[in-house]
Amino acid sequence: MEDRHTECLVKNRSFLCSKISLSTGLFAKLTESGVITDEHLQKLQNIERNDTTKAAVLEFLTEVLPRRAPEAFNLFLEALSESAQKHIADHLKKWLGDVCSEDAGTFERLRAELRSHYKRRLASIRPMPWQQDIYLNLTDVFVERQLKLKTNYKGDGRIVTMDDLFTPQETKEIPRRLLIEGNPGIGKSTICQTLAHEWGKQSCGRHCGTASCIHSFDLVLYFHAGDFIDEESVAHAVQKHLLPSDYSITTSELQGVIEAKNANAGNTTLDRLIKGDILRDKTLLITSRPNFLQNKLSLFDSKFKVEGYDKEEQLKHVKRYAEHQNIASAPFESMLKERSIRDLCSNPLNLTLLCVLREEDTQRRNTRTALYTSIHRIIKEKAAKRLKLIEAEVEESLLRPLYRFAFEAHRENKTVVGENDFKKVKNFQQVCEVGYLTNEVIISRLQPEVRFQFTHKTFVEFLTAKHIAEMDREERLNWMQHLRYANYHIRIGGLAIYDDFNVEQNEPILGFLFGLLEEESAELTQMASLVIKETHFSSEPLPMPLYSSLFPISLDSLCNASHQLLRLIAELNVVPPELADVICKGRHPLIKIHLNCSASCRKGMLKLCNLRFQPPIPMNVHLGNSRDEEKMSFVQKLIKCKSIECSKIWIVPDDHTELRNNVREWRIGQANSVQQVSIQCGFIKGIPCQEFSFENHLSELELFQFEPSLSYVLEAALHKPLTSLQLIHCFELDDRCISLIHQLLRNQRQRLQRVQLTSSPRQQRHFGFFLADFAQMENLQTLEISLKNSTDEEMRSLEAILKRNKLSKLTIYSSKYSRSLDSVLNEGFNSMSSLRELHLRCVNIIHLPNLRHLDLINFSLLDSKLNDDGIAVLSDALRSWRNLQQLSIEFDKDVSVAECSLRKLFEAIAGCHRLQILRFNRLKMADSVVPSMCRMIESLEQLREFTSEKQRDKSLTEEGFKQLKPILIVRYVTRFNPLPGPLLIYIRLREWDEGYIPY
Repeated sequence: MEDRHTECLVKNRSFLCSKISLSTGLFAKLTESGVITDEHLQKLQNIERNDTTKAAVLEFLTEVLPRRAPEAFNLFLEALSESAQKHIADHLKKWLGDVCSEDAGTFERLRAELRSHYKRRLASIRPMPWQQDIYLNLTDVFVERQLKLKTNYKGDGRIVTMDDLFTPQETKEIPRRLLIEGNPGIGKSTICQTLAHEWGKQSCGRHCGTASCIHSFDLVLYFHAGDFIDEESVAHAVQKHLLPSDYSITTSELQGVIEAKNANAGNTTLDRLIKGDILRDKTLLITSRPNFLQNKLSLFDSKFKVEGYDKEEQLKHVKRYAEHQNIASAPFESMLKERSIRDLCSNPLNLTLLCVLREEDTQRRNTRTALYTSIHRIIKEKAAKRLKLIEAEVEESLLRPLYRFAFEAHRENKTVVGENDFKKVKNFQQVCEVGYLTNEVIISRLQPEVRFQFTHKTFVEFLTAKHIAEMDREERLNWMQHLRYANYHIRIGGLAIYDDFNVEQNEPILGFLFGLLEEESAELTQMASLVIKETHFSSEPLPMPLYSSLFPISLDSLCNASHQLLRLIAELNVVPPELADVICKGRHPLIKIHLNCSASCRKGMLKLCNLRFQPPIPMNVHLGNSRDEEKMSFVQKLIKCKSIECSKIWIVPDDHTELRNNVREWRIGQANSVQQVSIQCGFIKGIPCQEFSFENHLSELELFQFEPSLSYVLEAALHKPLTSLQLIHCFELDDRCISLIHQLLRNQRQRLQRVQLTSSPRQQRHFGFFLADFAQMENLQTLEISLKNSTDEEMRSLEAILKRNKLSKLTIYSSKYSRSLDSVLNEGFNSMSSLRELHLRCVNIIHLPNLRHLDLINFSLLDSKLNDDGIAVLSDALRSWRNLQQLSIEFDKDVSVAECSLRKLFEAIAGCHRLQILRFNRLKMADSVVPSMCRMIESLEQLREFTSEKQRDKSLTEEGFKQLKPILIVRYVTRFNPLPGPLLIYIRLREWDEGYIPY
């Protein structure tokens, strides 16, 4: 506990002993928040029972509370307020405030000191560490950024200016925790620097003092994440990094001012600050690279994304740069028109570096590696002249030690290094004079320890890549083999276990490495082969978790680890023939470009267009905001490419007119264009279109969240040669829609191979009245349907479909248990030798013993009320499914399962040696079954993903998890997502934000 809180308890001990009531409510709040344990509670109750309440309170104030975590004091105040003792909490808060105000000048002196510091030290940007004389005035060159408020998976987040950063966004509450994400060099740190500098100027002259203005904060504390390493509190970090060593103030005084005033702290990754364990009512602004705080997203009130410069911002940037340098802007403006560097110009740091290089020479650079290689060449030339050495000497004696030094710094995630770090480097002073390191730490005052800083983390990554590029082949391959090539995310709330990793953390270095070794074809091919293998580039994309059949295939994949090869080959000017052969041999069966795919992903995809794939690689493209010119240009190139078959496009129109324009612009259904389309209908507003049509070769129509106002889409498809029709998460159909679907099914009964009519699990609908039409389809291979209260006639139609033995995939989502449905299914399984995928919801597996006669590769069982008898039937079936690759099992929260049954289930699963994906939902995973689960997982050598979500109780302890974690982390990509329930484990290969699942 902090000193001032301890002092507060001591000074008010008499008052507290006489006023506090140890009520049941107070004890409940203290226990719930973790201030006291059950053992503490029992001890205090014994004292109260055997002695007096005052004695128990005294014990609590002297022996319990002061020994708890720093946040315990504030939790104690909350517990008082919530147990009808708010007057006591107010008394303590007032005492703390009075103590802070005893020195009325402390706050004013501190604020004046910080403002002076920010005005002077944050007034300029020095993007080139090797030339400290080149600095850019922040006010003159800064282009005010627009931020996209992240609200949904569609990617259309509302644009917010910096002026509105601190205003309420999604609720009326003022945001206290804000996250800004963006790629390296995109301007995240500059945004924070600008805000702190603006606050230092005391007035912005516009709407100064309003809630949205930075000047509404009494204090602004601007830190780098590294400033908090080994620091006990925010006050200690302020004293060490923001104030001169001779500034007279104690950490206790500082903490009092920070807590008393409306303070804003930026760019800190301290878990306690983010979680709100300390300074909960203060505003915290965090900047981060994308996905680095994925497991803490729920802790932020507002989440923003800084995107690259648009064309107008690029032009403004180069004009301001030219004006600041007092030179003509024409050469820079013409540079923006060069197609080869378009991707680089969208990044503020890269654009600044391009401007500097354009002053030096006019050579074009197409990739980040080429850009930083040119910068490196200039640094080396200038260092050679300054140090009076030849360039070879600079490389050998100074740069190579620097490469290794950067490699070691990166391994420890450092951009700031101290004396202990550089003592190991020979000629360190000369190494510093090369230009990559500077002893001017941006936010540091008169420190007793000498520190050096790499100006930007990207420079550390480039130098690290230089060191790895100079390793011999075996050493470099060994380094790559020890990287992780898949994401994991662990969260177990009940055990306070949090851990995660994202493959993108390694990609800046790997990207530079690919670019640096572009001309070393053998080395490049070896590295790419490893990436292809480790990221499963040549494997089928993993489907979504439970209920996956309810979702369009376009949503199955986000920009994940399997896209890593695309992002890396984007750093190549040309794909060497040897590497091209390896990529073609390991061709991806289906590539999905998601709306969140980076520019590097798309650029890498276009590199594949130049390769000769036979047959062409099919690709699904999720456009998101189809009005994005860059994405539209990208898709047009894919359509023209002979090596890529742009087979399916997923569009998300805002209104009916936009839908019509999208279909026309992409010529959907034309022979030489996209012939498969998926339409997200849930966002469409306005008046339905009068003129709407598809081209004549439309082969697949997928409608997600379809509703009757879109009946004209069905009408436009009536006479098209459809092989697939899917209505997913369909709302209630009116008579017109039902009639159109009947017509469509009858018109295309010879062609249709796949039909899906499913409703949302939360709004169960019955589509059994279409089964008679399905029964007439001779070529039907995939049937997915929602059923509810089916008639006998409908069951006879289903029976006919099953006995025809043409289905390879069957999905039946029943809304309630039906003995007649179970009977039809069980009888049908006797003759369904062609069935490979089976997904059942709300069936009683006890009535399906014939499951064992199937030869499945994919099986899921949802809402099954699975009990011991059911597990016996399932285990028997699993022993016969030797080709099974995917298995999903959902348990019922109200049905108990014996541990011996679980062990038998795990033993049966362990025999499915081809299993790649295993998912459990609501599994009761106690410590006692962990060894059985570990043996199961270890026996499944091809397993790529293991998921257990919505753990049913708190029976898994930290000790049990310790047995399980090494097996998961070492062998598999893991992801644990926060879902409802006391304990949640969700382990998976890919990124997926459950908050976007629409049910």
